[in-house]
Amino acid sequence: MTTAQAENKLPKYSVKQAAELTGLTLNQVRLWERRYHLVDPQRADNGYRLYSQDDLDILRYARRETQKGVSIQVIAEQLEKDRETVLKSLREEKRVTPRKVYSSDPRRLPNYDLMLHAVSSGDPLKFERLLIQAQAGKNFAEAIRTIDLPILARIGDMTTRKEINIASSHLASAIIRRRILSHVQNLGMPRGARPVLLACAPQDYHELGLLCCMLELTQQLIPTLYLGPNVPLDEIAHYCEKINPLAILVSVIAPLTDTAATDLANTLSELKQKYPVGLGGFEAEKRQAVFEAAGLTIFNGVEEILDWPVLEAVS
Repeated sequence: MTTAQAENKLPKYSVKQAAELTGLTLNQVRLWERRYHLVDPQRADNGYRLYSQDDLDILRYARRETQKGVSIQVIAEQLEKDRETVLKSLREEKRVTPRKVYSSDPRRLPNYDLMLHAVSSGDPLKFERLLIQAQAGKNFAEAIRTIDLPILARIGDMTTRKEINIASSHLASAIIRRRILSHVQNLGMPRGARPVLLACAPQDYHELGLLCCMLELTQQLIPTLYLGPNVPLDEIAHYCEKINPLAILVSVIAPLTDTAATDLANTLSELKQKYPVGLGGFEAEKRQAVFEAAGLTIFNGVEEILDWPVLEAVS
């Protein structure tokens, strides 16, 4: 073993430093270590984990591959079979790739013009590649909030002005939706845990906000079950009977008639007798008085949901 190789194996980074240096969250580092055994940090005298440079390289490699859509389980199996070959390949990359990426590097910045051109010209691979380049240095949830959703909002505005066609707008939405679902799947869910059930109200197809909520919950190791857009009220009740959820979150963005709002409030009020129920979205805030009169909780953002007392036991 060379001096450089020995140096790479020295335990010297705390879990917080490992997360910051790899662009992962603390929960991702812990999950990938404990469940998938990607790394095996040593213990300091005080009991705290210490990560080596090799550990950081492996975590960066796993982050990069999951962003390409590779399952974390596949990566774990690859590392179990031949970790040293992967590390050798990563060291070879370092010899030809500058270790420091400067903020002036255009690959670190969201290139909106190129993204919009890729969407309008129907090039999903280029659009997704530009998204990945723009998120350099950010963890996934931060990238979704600061890059994916803002560009999607801009695409939505341009679609309204007929500067981009509806099909292209749906293409961008589908790509971001898939990225979120793939990332949540890679994070995994504790077996046997009661999930938070998430669904869009009937006739409501605006799901990206709810997907981002699911992403934030999963990154806090809170199990989730996502039912998707336009979920009939009886289906929500049916799944509650099957899975006994920890809580129910319903996204209400599309406009509701007075009758539909009352029906939704009454149905969810019945479910609230057994499970905590929360609602979020533009229409939920607009009709806040109706829903709160039924004993339902209205949230104005993911931050408020994460502070929900019912989630404290699992967060």
